[in-house]
Amino acid sequence: MRMSKINAFIRKAVALIIVFMMILTGCRSGNMINTSVDNSISDNDRDKSILIWAWDETFNVKAAQMAAEEYKITHPGVSIMVETKEREEILSDTQNILSAKLYDRLPDIMMMEDYDVQDVLSRYDDEFVELNGLIDYSKFVDYKVKLCSRDGKYYGIPFDSGTAGLFYRIDILNQAGYTEDDMRDLTWDEFIKIGRNVYERTGLPMVTLDPTDLPLARIVMQSCGEWYVDSDGVTVNIRENEPLRKSLEIYEELLESDVGVAVNGWNEFISAFQTGKVAGVVSGGWIISSIKAADSLDGLWRVAPIPYVEDCPNAVNASNVGGSAWYILKNGRNVDAATEFAVSMFGNNDEFMDRLISEIGIIPAVRKPEVFDHYRTEDSFFGGQQVTKLLCGLAYAIPTVNYGSKTYEIEEILEEEFQDALIDGDYSHCLERAQMKAESITKE
Repeated sequence: MRMSKINAFIRKAVALIIVFMMILTGCRSGNMINTSVDNSISDNDRDKSILIWAWDETFNVKAAQMAAEEYKITHPGVSIMVETKEREEILSDTQNILSAKLYDRLPDIMMMEDYDVQDVLSRYDDEFVELNGLIDYSKFVDYKVKLCSRDGKYYGIPFDSGTAGLFYRIDILNQAGYTEDDMRDLTWDEFIKIGRNVYERTGLPMVTLDPTDLPLARIVMQSCGEWYVDSDGVTVNIRENEPLRKSLEIYEELLESDVGVAVNGWNEFISAFQTGKVAGVVSGGWIISSIKAADSLDGLWRVAPIPYVEDCPNAVNASNVGGSAWYILKNGRNVDAATEFAVSMFGNNDEFMDRLISEIGIIPAVRKPEVFDHYRTEDSFFGGQQVTKLLCGLAYAIPTVNYGSKTYEIEEILEEEFQDALIDGDYSHCLERAQMKAESITKE
């Protein structure tokens, strides 16, 4: 038996054990938010309800809650529950349950990040509802449509664009002697120079960095039109990937120059910019809801295009990080009701999407965002900037890459090798070993 088959057998066995443990313990992790009955809902009541799994209380979860509340105005008999789980938890729980075919433990609707979609669909496409003919996919941007489809069949309802931006505190930058004009059209070298001066004059780093997570690598790579794999989505592209090498070098320089500060996990990442421990954050547009959660900072934030890599011939100051879509489980308990709800609220409801622009700051993944009333709204939290218009404009410039189906598996390998490179500075060895290991998992 080949090692890959042994590993597959072990993974399946572990999945079964986890699922059976969930059954034996009655485990229901996450924070259940029920829009129509109390949180002590019985198993019998659950069988009559639509259950949604999503992450991020201020963004995806809030959007699902708002959708449920609005939907119930015209469908008062429908019970909709929104359960908060971490992205990784949603993915692992769903796949474990599907592998064991214990469908009574499934949600009806789940959110899935764009990086994960093709891997899941390659193994479980027959477990998701096909949406061909139910939604006008021509209104969404091409890269989102391609991500949520397979073999000509559409499975996902595109939600947010992960258009990346440089979000920063103008009051802190002013203290260091910089203006909004200084933060536009920056190279990464110029950004680091500004960050050094900000740290020297205010004692605050510009951004946070998590050594166990590499969104910066994805942002820099895609801004140069590269990814961990080639355009076929399979051939590993690490060894000679100069934008990837540059992203790791930028990461190291940010740490060593005190322009970046290391944090551990999502909560520390969010807390750092909400409490003023850093002067900014480079992230996707979905971060806006978390920025606005700190009411005391109203008016102090600004957004600009991300820095670009000066010595990369194809570099632009636009990229993507994250982004997600809604998926309906074919073997969920109430597939027809869940499909009707998801399609009507997230697939075909421009008025509701316009509300989300205003209330959670979503950057819609559509071709013509100007159809929304709030597209040009001046956001007082960001000093009157037209934030949605700015980020939607950047979305058109994002280079298209093929994420393939192993983004996070490859990134986990790279993260391990990168730890050694931070010590010995040998990036050639780091990328070589990551290439070899990544090739082994893409052949499984």
